[in-house]
Order: sequence, then structure tokens, then C-alpha cells
Amino acid sequence: MLVDQRVQQEAADIIAAGAEDAAERARQAVLVAELRAIPDPDNRQTATADCHDYEHSPFTGPGKGCLASFLMCLGCTNARIHPGHHARLAHLHRALTHLHSAQPLPVWEADWGEAHARLEDLKRRLGEPVWAQALARVTDADRDLIDCLLTGVLDT
Repeated sequence: MLVDQRVQQEAADIIAAGAEDAAERARQAVLVAELRAIPDPDNRQTATADCHDYEHSPFTGPGKGCLASFLMCLGCTNARIHPGHHARLAHLHRALTHLHSAQPLPVWEADWGEAHARLEDLKRRLGEPVWAQALARVTDADRDLIDCLLTGVLDT
């Protein structure tokens, strides 16, 4: 069907619209979590950040605790990121980048695009030297945790 000029033109318009939509969503999906130099012992640890107020999540109703995916933590005002998270988050960023090449763009965008955009924002804020150091510090425990996160084991 792509040899038909009309179909080619329609496909180009659809692809361009999808790319524009993806770019707009990425611009909106910025890091909301607060960056900290040290952890706060009163915060609750999660798979991706520390949570300052688990009982009052902007994603769920009051008194229910947070029921959002751990991928949403970086888009939450309750999230706190300190250097203890950097290696794990750098590894998550790398894993999501690898998934990008293995999945059709619309699927990847729907499942991982916003989380990846937030991690891109974090990478930019921390800077390339800090990010490279974080990648060098990734542990087997970080890899296992991110694998559980990406395969849905932590959602059950």
C-alpha cells in the first residue's frame, strides 16, 4: 500500500502528528521530585525515590496511601531524590533507552515515554559527570530492582 502516493502522504501526516504529540508530552513530563544532598530518615524509601508523604499522594485519594506506579514518583511533589538514588535511576534511564529500540514508538511512548523524559530531565540537572559516576556505581541490587520494576513484579 505504501507505493500509492496518497497513502504515502497520509502516512507522513500521521507520523508527523504522532511525533509532534510525543515531543509535546515529553516537554510536559519534567522532573517534579525534589533533589536533595542527603536522605531524610523520616521519608519512606521506594524503588525510584524517597517519599516525603506517602499518605497524601497527589495521585490517589486521601487516606489511601500512594497507589501510583513507581515510575510516577519522579513526577510527584512528595518525591525526594538524593545521591543514593542516582545509580539506580541512571540504570533505569539506560534500560528505558534500550527498550526504545526494541519496541514500536507508539508502544514505547505510551509505556515509558514520560518516565524517560523525567529521567532525561534529571540527567540534565545532575550533569554528565555526575551521571557517568552514577552509571559506574550501579550494583547488582540496582539491576535486580529495576528489572523487577520494568517487568511489573513491583506492581503486584
